[in-house]
Amino acid sequence: MSPTGTEKKGQKPSGDLDGIKVAAGQKSGPKEGEVSGHMSPGAFYICWNCSTPNYVPFGWNHFYCFSCFALNRV
Repeated sequence: MSPTGTEKKGQKPSGDLDGIKVAAGQKSGPKEGEVSGHMSPGAFYICWNCSTPNYVPFGWNHFYCFSCFALNRV
């Protein structure tokens, strides 16, 4: 809540979004349907105990095997 006791609400853009403000350094916003940013998918790692391939998302440094529940380090 603001100090004066009134709240300001943002307005929803309507219609075409070509005139919206974008972050500094960008010439325009992403095209419709285009994903902005980067997403690393991850990788498959083999369990040391049972040799089962396990999908591990990017950023994990250890995981439990989905087959034998052994703790693995990436």
